[in-house]
Amino acid sequence: MAELVADFTKPAQVVCDPFMGSGTTGVAAVQAGRGFIGIERDHAHFNLACRRIEDAQRQGNLFMGDPA
Repeated sequence: MAELVADFTKPAQVVCDPFMGSGTTGVAAVQAGRGFIGIERDHAHFNLACRRIEDAQRQGNLFMGDPA
C-alpha cells in the first residue's frame, strides 16, 4: 500500500479508505505525508486501525529529511 499511496497521490491529497480494516492504507498515507479518512463498521477493527495509525504518526519516517 505504501507504494500505491506514494505513486498515485500527491502530498496535498487525502486518501479515503471505505473499508479500513486494520489500517494498512492509513499507515501508508501517514508515512507518505498524505491526509487520511478511514471508514470501518466493526468497532474492534476501527480501534485497532486507530492505534496503528497513531503509532505510525508518532514514529514518523526515519528515511525522510536531510542526511546527518
